Amino acid sequence: MSIEFHCEHCNKLVKAPDEVGGRSGKCPHCQGTNYIPSPEAGEIPLEPMDENFERHRQQSAAEDFAYQRRIMSDRSPPREGARGAKGGAGRSPRPIQSEPTEVLSEKQMSSMIVAFITAMANGSLPKADEISKRLRPQAAKVNAILDDMLTASNIAGYGLPTLPKPVLNGFVKQLRAKIS
Repeated sequence: MSIEFHCEHCNKLVKAPDEVGGRSGKCPHCQGTNYIPSPEAGEIPLEPMDENFERHRQQSAAEDFAYQRRIMSDRSPPREGARGAKGGAGRSPRPIQSEPTEVLSEKQMSSMIVAFITAMANGSLPKADEISKRLRPQAAKVNAILDDMLTASNIAGYGLPTLPKPVLNGFVKQLRAKIS
């Protein structure tokens, strides 16, 4: 009798004599090294299935699925429309609290732009982010001031830190993106 197994490398059927079982050998097709199983190893018997465990596992899986579905339905985005409209489920929408808009003069905006660029140059990202949030409501005016600053012949007159032009342009581009 011979031992039959499939090569781990080329997956071709290999037949080996019983006396080489339990050792390593080369596949005659691809020359890959394989472990040759011993003839008496045979199949490993499986433990009988525990019906109570399987029933408990299925029940737990069903409960998990129901819980996940409930969570996902709670996370759905609010639907557009008036109260009582389809999908509104009779819930009244919560009013959105808007922050009062801070009115800034052109001089204040210019100094805040300089403060933003200085904060970016110093690596103070939270401060730069806070400044950009304050400038966001007046984005159109800020963009006009930025255009004037960048086209001015004496850019140092604005009090900007001395930075290489590409770095300065990069900071301006980031500010424009944050306020848009």
